[in-house]
Amino acid sequence: MISQFLCRLVLFAQDTEPVAQKMQQSPQQTMFSFICMIFLFLIAMYLLFILPKRRQEKQMKQLFDSLKKNDKVMTSSGIIALVHSVDKEAGEVVLKVDDSNNTKIRFSIQSIYYVFPEKTDQKSDSSEK
Repeated sequence: MISQFLCRLVLFAQDTEPVAQKMQQSPQQTMFSFICMIFLFLIAMYLLFILPKRRQEKQMKQLFDSLKKNDKVMTSSGIIALVHSVDKEAGEVVLKVDDSNNTKIRFSIQSIYYVFPEKTDQKSDSSEK
């Protein structure tokens, strides 16, 4: 068993010389492979960082444009309220926090994190039967 291991080790040791000679490249090939690696790295950075950020900015712009009065929203600080008014030119939104005291707070429109979907008054099929 040990002799088989030594024979294989000797065979691997003899085979390394031709591989080392094959690994040597010309300076032009080295420069070309380096440029290809930089190009692939830049493409990966674009796909991993820039493209998702642009997609998120587009979704947030859609969210801000669709805000209207009486929408139920949540701010980035966790406050849940109804939209009282929206001033898109100034970039502000007034939220009604408490109906009983008529408490309103003015926020930057970028602080709106989520718009809750409107509830419909449709009954499910199971409750009708």
